[in-house]
Amino acid sequence: MDAFDELDLAIVHALQIDARAPWTRVAAAVGADPATVARHWQALRDESLAWLTAWPTPERWSSTTDVAVVLLDRSTTPERIDELARLSWVLSVDESSAGWLLLVAGAAGLAALGERVRTLDETGARIRRVDIAAAIPAEDSNWRLRVLSRGQQRLLGAAPQTGEVRAPRPEVVAELAEALEQDPRMPAAALGTALGVSEATARRTVERAVAAGVLRLGCDLAMPAAGYRRGAVLWGRAADAEAAAARAVQLPEAHRVGILVGPAPLFVCVRARSLTELQRIEHAWGAEVEVADRWTVLREVKRNGHLLDAAGRSSARVPVRW
Repeated sequence: MDAFDELDLAIVHALQIDARAPWTRVAAAVGADPATVARHWQALRDESLAWLTAWPTPERWSSTTDVAVVLLDRSTTPERIDELARLSWVLSVDESSAGWLLLVAGAAGLAALGERVRTLDETGARIRRVDIAAAIPAEDSNWRLRVLSRGQQRLLGAAPQTGEVRAPRPEVVAELAEALEQDPRMPAAALGTALGVSEATARRTVERAVAAGVLRLGCDLAMPAAGYRRGAVLWGRAADAEAAAARAVQLPEAHRVGILVGPAPLFVCVRARSLTELQRIEHAWGAEVEVADRWTVLREVKRNGHLLDAAGRSSARVPVRW
């Protein structure tokens, strides 16, 4: 298997919506029987074409996390980049036409984030540019395929919450995320054992964390095998940066959106089937946005805690800690 068929893509989209949905519910949404769905998913996992993820949401980031977008010179060797990609607080690594692009995270303030950036410099990597994020409205786990219809997606949606959902305590969320990191579909009984609580409490804790927007359970995939063989980084400016960023989040092609501190503060990473689509994407973003620069993504090296091979498959998992 080296590419997705229509059922594969539908299954991945379903798991992006609800990674813990029973196979019976996924099967109902994608129009196949549960055994077939489970067999397709196992084949995708075996080929490292798709994998489940447990990831903090932008809501959790905004309250606990500082992020720096770091550009390293292209002279930095691939061997050095591989070392940096294995650092738990380096969230993503892309080889771009401008250089190596890294997202670095920290939860101990800007001074500590600066120390981490200096750590990159001390490894021998030449830093060309550092931008600090004021906000991260969207990151990679937000992005979804557009395969299932709205009706199919409704079959996967959780029951609507009544009133405001109270998030579990931060230390509980951290413990939960660590337990689900290796297997987001871990049965509630096993999760309860890991957390030292009952099966029912474990199930409710997951539901509350997801509903409150402090944890996202989803599914990632090898983008080239799904036809998304091209990527770009757009830098832009607008009179109302927050409104422009909100519009960028709605672009189907946008998988990472940031508002940085700099002359062109809008930072948007997009993926497409062809670079000829960039003009259409920029037009859809809005006439109010001035695109100041464009970089082509040559290769994704790391995304959401997974190292990627040349074909975009997950080759190893690096536990995310910051």
